[in-house]
Amino acid sequence: MSSPPPALPQAKWSAGELPDRPTAFYNALLTEHFVLESARGITVNESSSRASLYLMTLSSSLVAFGFLSNTPIAFGFLGVVIPVVFLLGIFTYERLVETSLEDVAALASIQRIRRYYSTLLPGADAYFPVPTERGAPNELLDTGRSASWRGIFFTTSSAIAVVNSIVAGSGIALALDILAFTGLQAIMTGVIAAFVMAVLHGMYQARRYATMKRMIASAPGAIPNLAAAPIV
Repeated sequence: MSSPPPALPQAKWSAGELPDRPTAFYNALLTEHFVLESARGITVNESSSRASLYLMTLSSSLVAFGFLSNTPIAFGFLGVVIPVVFLLGIFTYERLVETSLEDVAALASIQRIRRYYSTLLPGADAYFPVPTERGAPNELLDTGRSASWRGIFFTTSSAIAVVNSIVAGSGIALALDILAFTGLQAIMTGVIAAFVMAVLHGMYQARRYATMKRMIASAPGAIPNLAAAPIV
């Protein structure tokens, strides 16, 4: 009867006995840097795809309405399409905010790795600059532009939020017009509703970004300037 094969050593014990652990650490660090960069690329691609899907759905609905505008079912078509497009816009906006936060979190981790690179040799920090007090966590390098909450208005998620708010306002105006409101009253109500919804979207996004900023600031090894700068 043959004897059982010898038990293999535990991976944790083997790693502890490696004669060149610094090299293994550098390799792991480079791999992590590559994975984070890939994750950032994925978030950008997903954001573009989701925004394109929403805008394509909206434009297709408008084209279809153009063909049906002179038919008796035109308003019925809008009554079905506008809620569907609006819900799709809400889902798209939420995911765009999520991907933006994922991108910021990945970049914060990359900056910590780059800061370690700058300590490998004297003078290496000149080749691995990090954001200063005028930078922002979603900018790879300092651009000399003061960070500001106004940057929220120039994100992809904000663009979708504005368009979706206009869709909702148009739906409300059409519904009020059908309910015997005057045309001016219905239009003004729709405009106000669209503005309020756009503001609520912006407040929600600002709150989510502020939460991410606190998470970055509390992470081990956080970059002081990076964590202190407002997220835009």
